Parts: sequence; structure tokens; C-alpha cells
Amino acid sequence: MAFEISGKIIAKAGNGKGFKISSVDGWFNASAAASSFLSKVEKGDEVTVAYEKKGVSKICTKITKSSAKGNNTQSEEQLEVSEFVCEECGKALKDGKYKKCWACNQKSPKTEASKSSDKPYIPRVGGYGSAEDIAGKEVGCAAGVAGNILSGRQEDPETLLEMFRILSNGILEHIRSLK
Repeated sequence: MAFEISGKIIAKAGNGKGFKISSVDGWFNASAAASSFLSKVEKGDEVTVAYEKKGVSKICTKITKSSAKGNNTQSEEQLEVSEFVCEECGKALKDGKYKKCWACNQKSPKTEASKSSDKPYIPRVGGYGSAEDIAGKEVGCAAGVAGNILSGRQEDPETLLEMFRILSNGILEHIRSLK
């Protein structure tokens, strides 16, 4: 929720990011874009400040400097803050490419087009933790153990293959018997 207040600047922070106004207690924090415009106003200048409250902090989004000219007429020199903000939470965005910050975009509901589909829902067979998945892991484990046992053996390929089959089937039976 945005607020607007007028008053004289009574103090400016040394880092150029904070200031106080005579009509409000407490400090205002200038956003990154507003801090460059804060350097253009001096202590004692009459200003109008648009700000948003975030908890106990007051974040300045726009500064308008009022100055007297001619016959007591007030003209306002607006110091525009061309800062892009999230349309939901007001967080500063680095450019105008997106309307929402990453966090708000993640929590926002998906559009109806992405929710609905003409295709029926078909559960995936063999997904993580399914019987097929567990059986595949058991076979892989047995093959790995058999390969480790036979590594470095100096046998002909057919003998090694037959030994591998015997070992892996025996290890697989052992794994399944422990369930």
C-alpha cells in the first residue's frame, strides 16, 4: 500500500540512502533508484514523498521537490524514480521485462490453459519405487557385485561370461531372499 506525505527534510544519512522528514517520526529508506534523486535535495527543502511500508521500514518510491517561484506560486520539480517493482509484493525488479518477482511468480496459481488438458491422466508404470524399479535396481546391484568379483581374472571370454551369469544369478537370488 502506497502512502504520500509532505514536509521538510530535517536530516540525511551519510550514506545517501536515508532521510528524515519534519512531519513524520523515523527514517525513510531510499531505494536504489531513489537514492540518486535523494542527492539532489538538500536539508531544509520542502518535499513530497511517496513511500510503501514494509514492516517497520518506510521505502521511498518517489520524491517531489517543491520550490517557490515568482509570486508565491508553488511549482513542483518531480524527481522520477524509474524503478520497476513486483505487482504483488512491491519488491524492486532490475528491469521491466517481468511483472512479478521470482518468488511471487512461483507461488502464483498456474493459468487454466496449463491446468487443463484434453489428454486423460495415465499414471506412469515403473516409476520411482515401483516393483519394476526395485527389480531393476536389484539386477543392477547383482551385476555390479559379480563384475567386481570377476575383475582381473585371466580367463577366456566365454568362461568369464558363464561365470558372470552364475555369480549374478546367485547374488540376485540371495538379495531377493533377504526381503
